[in-house]
Amino acid sequence: MADGEECVIHGDPGLNSTVFRDGMPTALIDWDGCRPGRRLDDLAYMAWSWCILERMPIPITRQATLLRELHDGYGDFEPEPLLDAMVERQTEVADAETRILHDPGHTPERRAHALTAVEWATACRALVLQHRPLLLSALR
Repeated sequence: MADGEECVIHGDPGLNSTVFRDGMPTALIDWDGCRPGRRLDDLAYMAWSWCILERMPIPITRQATLLRELHDGYGDFEPEPLLDAMVERQTEVADAETRILHDPGHTPERRAHALTAVEWATACRALVLQHRPLLLSALR
């Protein structure tokens, strides 16, 4: 594998790619985005899409606790690189979806989805940046 690529990552380990049984996650599906990468990239996407959401009707202090629980259960990652990787993934999604949004070769439905994805990624990135000290504190 190339420098920094530790394993094959899922690439999109969000709620929509997770099978639940009796309220517990039991499997990841939709592996079309898998690729060589860093474990941190999948953890960052999961931390973003499972724990820190701008539209979640949960106080940011509770979201920070959820982030801590995910971090503690997943492994040995330092807080700063995790938050940096979350922002990187949010930026990657916003940039990729912006390209799709402005590409007339895509269907109107796909472009509408792209707009929603850009708004989501951008708002969540702003939330992470705004509350970075709180999130770092929760991870320590």
